[in-house]
Amino acid sequence: MSRRSVTKLASLLALVAIVIIGVYYVPLTMFSVQPKPEQTPQKIYDYYIIVEEDTKEVLMYVPVVVSIGDELVSDQNKRYKIVKIEENQAYARFVEDLNLELYKK
Repeated sequence: MSRRSVTKLASLLALVAIVIIGVYYVPLTMFSVQPKPEQTPQKIYDYYIIVEEDTKEVLMYVPVVVSIGDELVSDQNKRYKIVKIEENQAYARFVEDLNLELYKK
């Protein structure tokens, strides 16, 4: 190989290395991942009042922390899901009627 072809090959390899490094590192610096804003922590109360979302009927009082997505079964065997919390009042949406006779042995 002549000296000229070795120089061309070295230049080509250097150019390829620069392109590979650029393709790998440039997106990391230009399009950095944005952190999610921190949610304010829910204030903890001594008890929560669970209310039916549409009728505003009080379903129950509970002495545990309630979170959105929690589910409960009322004394009429109706399943509800917590959809909203305001202070110590949680709003539950009706999901389904339960037939507990199916689960008895």
